[in-house]
Amino acid sequence: MVVSASSSSARSTSLTHDFAALGLAALAVIVTAFIVAPALVFLFNGSEVTIPVTEVIKASLGVQAGFIAAVMVLGLIFGGGGRRILASVLLASAALLYLQGNVFVWDYGRFDGTDIDWSRHLIAGVFEVVVWLGFLVAAVIFSKRLWKFVPRIALVIVLLSAGSLGVHLLSGRTFAHATASGIDDRLFRFSQEKNTLVVILDAFSSPAFDLMLEIDPSWRDRLEGFTYYQDALGVYPTTLPSVPAILSGKTYENSRPMGTFLRESLSGGSLPIVLQDHGFLTHTITETIYGEYLEEVPCTNQLSFLDTHPQNKKFRDSLRIWNIALFRYAPHFLKMQVYSDHKWLLRGTKSSPEMSPPPKLPFTDEKPYRVPTPGQQASWILWRQLVDNANTGSGQPTFKFIHLFTTHIPFFLDEECLQLTEEEYAKLGWRGAVPKQCACAMNQVLDLLDRLREFGILDRTLVILAADHGNHINLDSGDDKEIEQTGIPLLSKVLPLLLVKPIGAAGPLQVSRAPVSLIDIPNTVAADMEIEKMFPGRALQGATEGETRTRVYYDYEWEHRFWFTDHLPPMTEFRVNGPVRNPSSWSKGRLLQFDDGK
Repeated sequence: MVVSASSSSARSTSLTHDFAALGLAALAVIVTAFIVAPALVFLFNGSEVTIPVTEVIKASLGVQAGFIAAVMVLGLIFGGGGRRILASVLLASAALLYLQGNVFVWDYGRFDGTDIDWSRHLIAGVFEVVVWLGFLVAAVIFSKRLWKFVPRIALVIVLLSAGSLGVHLLSGRTFAHATASGIDDRLFRFSQEKNTLVVILDAFSSPAFDLMLEIDPSWRDRLEGFTYYQDALGVYPTTLPSVPAILSGKTYENSRPMGTFLRESLSGGSLPIVLQDHGFLTHTITETIYGEYLEEVPCTNQLSFLDTHPQNKKFRDSLRIWNIALFRYAPHFLKMQVYSDHKWLLRGTKSSPEMSPPPKLPFTDEKPYRVPTPGQQASWILWRQLVDNANTGSGQPTFKFIHLFTTHIPFFLDEECLQLTEEEYAKLGWRGAVPKQCACAMNQVLDLLDRLREFGILDRTLVILAADHGNHINLDSGDDKEIEQTGIPLLSKVLPLLLVKPIGAAGPLQVSRAPVSLIDIPNTVAADMEIEKMFPGRALQGATEGETRTRVYYDYEWEHRFWFTDHLPPMTEFRVNGPVRNPSSWSKGRLLQFDDGK
């Protein structure tokens, strides 16, 4: 049989055209799934990782190469009709990924340990299944017609995907990531004369501490010199306005933009600024949002400590971004597999060999039950550095405000800060897991206090262990519905931890039921540091049980978007006259809503 040169050339040209079309279809998938998807997720989560977006994308190069190779092999196996179907399916997949990541985006909440209510998006999930199946079936049926438009369709998908990034970049988002800038050795220095250490254990509720004391009474002796203010009232149910209230005593009532309040409360005479003006060496470590209002004093985002730990941060941070990208770009019912029962689909198979010594808190464990948040990881790293590097090298009195997330959801550690197994967690439930992880955090705190005791300066240090707010988990034995019928907020939510060890205090833990509030912390510090500055609130040193005092609590329903709005949601003002745990002490006041004057 003789084949003409022209026939052979035509076949070669056709084959080249087929593989060029396949390559363009595969490129549309590559750009959408392996470049734009992680980049888009990075724009919203860059502050939680410590590597540039290019490193995240590079982590998938092996998968990208395998994907392209698989497409080319299938192209060789299939005939002309098979290649047309494959190209159409690839284009449909790229288009579906674009829609899923940019159009079908529903609010599932934060990955902070909160249970996801999958049923909220059940209808949307069914709709997504119909769209996915419809696109893929149509791609197969109309593959012959789509074949000649492959280059144009691929170009449109690539441009749409790139455009989604451009829109967010133009809106002000950047590819900035957390860094260790601003952290220096002065953070670890304490004075031999006078110090204040304020540790905020996020969401550590007073009822959780009550359970700790019930389970292990030895805490009364271990917390030597401390007074436990069992009736301490919080100010708000969430962090955003609570930290300024603790640092300044000032409260927010939705009467002005949140940014204005943050500037007035933090820049205008808050504890770090006042103490620095009085010759103190100060350090404030807390959420990123407060940094711009504390520019006059050393202030660091706690997530920056992720960048200072000797571990494989590229692997850890790449996994985080890729898991979230998978979640965002997967349809609803696959999302349930990507983030199943607080376990991510992509996770490490062993601890990083670069960890030395390996921390007890698992970062990349074979079987993590509850995945630690970046804030929890950073809190562990920060505290270990503080304990290991603490010294008495400061020639000035010191003030340290350190905001930790070890006590925040998710709960996955026991008292020794070791990972709970799935069996242990199932047996404990929420009520049993919360005090265990809180005990882990308290053990960490005592490690540092032991170091200060070794230096002989603990007696010259005012120590305040507090929460910014309580916990939203009911730790009481009462029924939730019965509690709601009282008309007051959940006690675990309104009762934050407040433990204070004044300078020179000794003896076993004392319990006070004096009517105090978190806004009393600034005056308490000023009094013990002998600073003539009056903040709102009052000093705890003069608080007595049974006295008459009206305290105020502002309640609202929180959503993550309120971090970025000019106001909080409508707040209900409650006035408390008497013990917080007594419903008759509570009375409902004003409904406070932001009014921009329009």
